[in-house]
Amino acid sequence: MKASALVLVLLLVVTCSPIDYIVESDYSYHGNFHKYRSYNFASNMNFPGSEDEKEVVENYMKSTLSAWGYDLSDRRPDLLVFYAVFYDDLRFQGFEQPEFQTWVKHNFANKEIVFKQDTLPDGGIEESYVDKDRLYTKEDYDPVLYTFKKGTILISLFDRKRRKTVWQGYASGVFGEDQERNDRIMRSAIIRIMDEYRLLAFGAS
Repeated sequence: MKASALVLVLLLVVTCSPIDYIVESDYSYHGNFHKYRSYNFASNMNFPGSEDEKEVVENYMKSTLSAWGYDLSDRRPDLLVFYAVFYDDLRFQGFEQPEFQTWVKHNFANKEIVFKQDTLPDGGIEESYVDKDRLYTKEDYDPVLYTFKKGTILISLFDRKRRKTVWQGYASGVFGEDQERNDRIMRSAIIRIMDEYRLLAFGAS
C-alpha cells in the first residue's frame, strides 16, 4: 500500500541531482482509465509561473501524452489537463490506497468489472467499481496528512464528462532555498510526475 490523496497523495521519495525532491501521485477509484484517449489543456487556469515555465510544462505534457497514444483535441476531449506551481509550503489530506499501476492492472484487466451507481438517501449518487473480488468506494480512503515543501508542481487530469479530477501528480520541494527555477529542473520534475501515471491511451499499443 502507498499513501495517496484525493486531493489524494502517494508518497515516493525521489533523489535527483542537483536537488532532492518528493514525487507524489493520487487517483480516484471512479476514473474511467481504460477509456481515455484524448485531452486538452484547461482554459481557466490561473498559472502563477512565467510564460516560459508554462511553455515548458505544456510542451513536455504534449510530448509525453502523444507518445502514450493520447490525441490533443479541441472537441470534447476525455481529459482536461490542469497544472500549477505553488511557491509556499502546503499541507494536504492524504489517504492509503493501492499503488496506482497495480490497481489499474487489477481492475481493468478483469473483464468482470462494472461501473456501479447507487442513489443515496439525500438524492446524491455514489459511484464505484465492482469486480469479483471487492468493491472500491470512499471507505477505502484512509486519511493521512502530508506537508509539501516549498516549490510544488502540480499536474491534474480531469474527467470532462464526469466533471471530477481522476488523477493528480506532484513534485514537492522542487525549488529549494538556493535553487533557481529553470527549464531543466522543471522538465525533470514533470518527467517524474508523469512517470507515476504511465498509462497508454485507449486503443493505443
